Amino acid sequence: MNPRSRAAVLIGSAVALTVPYVAFVVYFSLTLPKNHWPMWFTNVLLVWFVANFVAVYLIARRMAKKNPPPTATLTEQPQKNTTRLWVLRAVCSYLVIVWSVLFAKGVNGTIRGEYPLDRAIPAGAFLLFFILLFGFLVYRSFRPKASSGATPNPLKRNVGLREAS
Repeated sequence: MNPRSRAAVLIGSAVALTVPYVAFVVYFSLTLPKNHWPMWFTNVLLVWFVANFVAVYLIARRMAKKNPPPTATLTEQPQKNTTRLWVLRAVCSYLVIVWSVLFAKGVNGTIRGEYPLDRAIPAGAFLLFFILLFGFLVYRSFRPKASSGATPNPLKRNVGLREAS
């Protein structure tokens, strides 16, 4: 599958998963009383949104495994990838920081009694999911890639120091 059709399939699947979600939200938002949404509605929204996110991720991962991208032969490609990688790292780090501040503010507000516990727990779980996901992606982007065939053994990391003494 060529890269253009790969992107089209990914965007198409994201739209196909998002349209029912938006229809559900709009329908119930218009029929329920203003500012009095039941607990099941907010929980369904959070779970459905995360499920859509995970489904698109799994589709993209499966497509990448079936058809690995062609190797770059241009000399400019590594520079573009490095720049894009640093921009993505910065954006993901910014989101993790903002979400962490919101999470801490929510915990503080819940302890003080400003937010009801039945609303704070799902919102905190939702924020925590994305904090962990994006934090792991930033962490993983800084890890060095393992060379083909040889993976470093974490149990033997101090062998060189022992032999030198």
